[in-house]
Amino acid sequence: MADVQVPRRARLLACYWAWLANIVLGAIIGQRWLAHSSRSGELAAEFFMQGALVSTLAMIGALVFLPLCILAFAIPSVRVLAALHAVLWTLFLVLLYADTVIYGMFRYHFNGLVWHELTTPGSEDAIHLDARLWLQVGAVALVVGLGQWWFWTWCARRTQTARAPQSRWFKRPAWIAGLCLFAAILGEKGTYAYADMTRNRSVMARSRLFPLYQPLTIKRLIGKKMGYDLSKRERVELAGAGVLIQYPLERPRLPADGPRPNVLIVVIDSLRRDMLTAEVSPQLTRWSAGGRRFQQHLSGGNATRFGIFSLVYGLHGSYWPSILNEQAPPVLVTSLMEAGYEPRVMSAASMNSPEFRSTCWVTIEDQVFDKHEGQEKYVRDQLVAKNFEDWLAVRDAKQPFFAFALLDSPHQTYSVDPALTPFQPYEERVDYLKMGGEPDAGLIARVKNRYMNACASADAVAGRMLAALERHGLAENTIVVVTGDHGEEFYEHGHFGHTSNYTPEQTWVSFAMRGPGIEPGEEQRPTSHIDLAPTLLEMLGVAPALRPRYSLGTNLFDPNPTRLRVIAGWQELALWRDGGILYIPMEGHKGLVEGYGYDWKPLEDETELLRSGAGALQELSEECRRFLR
Repeated sequence: MADVQVPRRARLLACYWAWLANIVLGAIIGQRWLAHSSRSGELAAEFFMQGALVSTLAMIGALVFLPLCILAFAIPSVRVLAALHAVLWTLFLVLLYADTVIYGMFRYHFNGLVWHELTTPGSEDAIHLDARLWLQVGAVALVVGLGQWWFWTWCARRTQTARAPQSRWFKRPAWIAGLCLFAAILGEKGTYAYADMTRNRSVMARSRLFPLYQPLTIKRLIGKKMGYDLSKRERVELAGAGVLIQYPLERPRLPADGPRPNVLIVVIDSLRRDMLTAEVSPQLTRWSAGGRRFQQHLSGGNATRFGIFSLVYGLHGSYWPSILNEQAPPVLVTSLMEAGYEPRVMSAASMNSPEFRSTCWVTIEDQVFDKHEGQEKYVRDQLVAKNFEDWLAVRDAKQPFFAFALLDSPHQTYSVDPALTPFQPYEERVDYLKMGGEPDAGLIARVKNRYMNACASADAVAGRMLAALERHGLAENTIVVVTGDHGEEFYEHGHFGHTSNYTPEQTWVSFAMRGPGIEPGEEQRPTSHIDLAPTLLEMLGVAPALRPRYSLGTNLFDPNPTRLRVIAGWQELALWRDGGILYIPMEGHKGLVEGYGYDWKPLEDETELLRSGAGALQELSEECRRFLR
């Protein structure tokens, strides 16, 4: 069929209608975002959600619409323009749908974290999308693309004659649609601006439903004139990513005549607190009975990056960008290496993503063993245990060692050893499309059974490593730590996985220690991952008075019963305290703090939590700047 050329005005009008049509299609898809917000019954909140949905899609869609208008102005070929529209608008809708799936599971959008995990070498260990999912996406994209191609061609041909009667059908409604769109944008921006000034959280909290939402705020301009004193609102200023690091302020050194026990840290990915039981983890449960179990222990993050970072550095996750930028090593590692410890890092997951080779292990990178391409995660875990066993057999037993092992089976998609499946029935594969929608209780239970089977597999591997210490006569002189980097949620509070909130399910992890000088029993006082580094160094002879010069933690064996604990996410910090959780964005809202319950629901009255937390916020602000230049 010969190509058709139509007047420029017709081409531009067809682009405009394609933009409007895809806003409508996007709004249909975007109802999946709105489904995750409880209906408040407040008219302003309901109006805002629908208006913000339309305005957000119009703004994002403009990133496709405007380049296509430029191309339509220059290219007369209907066939070429129709193909470009089909590709770009299909990509727009597919990414939009993908974002609703991501938001459905994790309650955040396609952001820097997601892009980083998809593009960094080794990220396949964290995110696994199987072939069946790609086939489904491809089939839907093909159908949508053909529809986009037909619609644009039809619009262009219908409007190719400016005076044709049928062209009026396009022009008059185009003006009406444009005015309605403008009114929706103006209305929702005004609603948000007023809600921001009056601190109406039923509106403000719902702005997070939408990706790249652009708020309008006028509180600084007319807030005082309308009687709103903004100076009384609780805030905390956190340093940005570009600030230079000054860490440590003073380097701790182990005394020459101090004790030199071996140190073994075993981190099991996603090991939440209730997995250290005889049913799920029989090996570790028996082992921990001879050690100390910390029953109120929080990770320093709701993701691997911040969980392990806080564990090794003894710092809040807000320091991660600066540490990574300057590749500053942790004092725990440098102090042990200066004291003659032999290092060994063994991981079933890549140490490139997150960038632990450039941070935690930057000074001992040649001792990092994490290459297991083509192997299932549970097999990689077994290879970690074999690596440890082989190393113990050949190393010089007279030299103390520092070993770190990361077992990855319980991380999504929960790798199960077929020979070890005590929890039945379990889901054969994790379908993210189903889990990101509205999964029924049966599906959630089967997926959780798969996770618990993966934890059982990791327990067997950890038990194998502990048995190796026994065989070589090293158990009595080795400080062993077993913990998780973060937790895992199975819709206990409406979310799936981790990185989406700061509930106990996502941040409360198993933590046990055993070794020389460690009194067996249970610790019920609050502890945190940032406590491990100073605790180990003080067990080896570093003076407790030096602790604030290199760490923000305390000693695990003498924690303050009323202490506050900090958990880091990709763009925010959460401060755990009595009565709830203070949510502190590291960027955006200019440091505005919000209060949540432990179930991650906004507090109806957050005034008391914010008032009583003023001193803690000031302390947090100081801690987040202590090691910055």
